[in-house]
Amino acid sequence: MLSKHLSKQTNKPLLWMFAGILTFFSATAFSNNQSEEGLIVATGFGATDLSKFPIKSQAKIMAKRAAQVDAQRNLSEQIKGLRLTGGTTMEDFEVSKDIVATRVKALLKGAFELESDSSADDQSVIYEVKMAVCLNNSNPLCKGKDTIEKASESESTSK
Repeated sequence: MLSKHLSKQTNKPLLWMFAGILTFFSATAFSNNQSEEGLIVATGFGATDLSKFPIKSQAKIMAKRAAQVDAQRNLSEQIKGLRLTGGTTMEDFEVSKDIVATRVKALLKGAFELESDSSADDQSVIYEVKMAVCLNNSNPLCKGKDTIEKASESESTSK
């Protein structure tokens, strides 16, 4: 469904702008999707341009890795929060430049992939990855995995 929309795009900058917008809003759109009890779930998106990666399998690997990193960042935002910095430059009493940047600094342990999906057209490969972190061991998927609860306990005892 995503690839059909993107294949209609003939302008490559629009493709990258769309991928950037998806990345930016993925934290908002999917971060509260806790479909499983005891999990924090986030979705990430990655896109690669086939003109830069002519081997399609390499493009898929790069897009999947980008989606995983995006999902991990989204998980980190939910767990630790994010720092938002902004600045505005004015000239002649008009805004000439407006910049907003986000920063996440976190150690993410125990994140695992729940599901992934990819689509491709003649110009790009797009990947969507849903990842999760266990809050505790209440979910069957969390048996034997690192949890936030365990990490918090070990962190407080090591201080």
